Parts: sequence; C-alpha cells; structure tokens
Amino acid sequence: MDAPRLFSILLVVAAVPLMPIAAQAALQQDPVGNRPLDPEYADQREREVRDQRRKEQEALHAADACEFGCVEHEGLQTRAIPGTTLVAVVHQAKLEDDGLTLRLRFYNDGAEPARLTIDPTTDYESFFVQVGREKLFIRKDEDGELDAKDPLALDLKPDKMESWWAKFPAPPDGTESFHLEIPPVATFRSVPLEDD
Repeated sequence: MDAPRLFSILLVVAAVPLMPIAAQAALQQDPVGNRPLDPEYADQREREVRDQRRKEQEALHAADACEFGCVEHEGLQTRAIPGTTLVAVVHQAKLEDDGLTLRLRFYNDGAEPARLTIDPTTDYESFFVQVGREKLFIRKDEDGELDAKDPLALDLKPDKMESWWAKFPAPPDGTESFHLEIPPVATFRSVPLEDD
C-alpha cells in the first residue's frame, strides 16, 4: 500500500471518534449568526408560529370580531375565540392598588360544551397589556406567584359563563386605551381604560 493512501486511511480512522463531537457542535451553532443557539430556541419558534397564526386569524376576522354570530355581551370589548363557540369579553379594566386589574368573562354561545383553557403559568410572556411599544406582564407577588385567578381548564357548558382576572402594572400616566394579549383569544385592540 502506498504512503498517501495509508495516510488517508489513518486520517479517516482518527477522525471517526471526533465526528459526534463535531456534529453536536454544528447542531448547537446558529448557521446564520455563527453563535450558539438559544437553549429555548424551540420554544421561541413555537411562540412565533402561534403569534403568526393569531395574527392571521385576527386579520381574517378584523372587520367583525364576532362574525360567527356572537350574542351581545356586556363589556368593553368582545372577541370570538377562533375555532370554538366561545366568546371572550373584557368586562372591566380599572386602575386600582397601583395597578391595572382586568376582568374577563368567557361565554359559550354554542349548543355543545366547549373547552376553555387559560393558563399564563405555561407561557408567561404571551399574556400582556401593551401600551405603545411597552409590554406589561402579569404582576407577581413576593413569592413569584402570578397575581391572577388560577388557570382555567374546563368544559364550559352552553349558555354558561366563566370569569378570569389578572393584575398588571399600571400603564403610563395619560393612557386612555391599551391592547391586551390573552391566549388563545385574539388580541383585544384599543381597549378603553375605565374611569373611576
């Protein structure tokens, strides 16, 4: 066997044990920015996809938030929850105790039970009030617990209502309205801040 061919074989044999390490390093590098990937990259991508879907649904239903036939419900703003017979209503938005307390009501306007799931503990950053470019997230107490009603996961019967509330930091002085993001509900836009 000639020397160049023997050298090539030895080089391949020596490189084989290093291949898993090189492959792992390649998987952990951002191919565009050549930086290590964020360990929460998959979660970020999932949130981006969910946000994109929400925006698409919102665009489809922008002209009529309840085009599927929402019953009139008392409140500041009403949104149908896409793909369900559920309707979400921002019932109150009041400044109290140096914060903004939001009370929502969920109604089942259909003939069959419908699943309602509201859980900010699983994706905290998806639940927020937005004023201009500033996002205000649900307040936490000194123990790190969310200042909100416990998560909801239930089958809401026809013609029934369930409520949920959360407290957010107070928006800047002079705020008259805000946007509210409460998954799985489409964003509430320009919700008026109630006067006392």
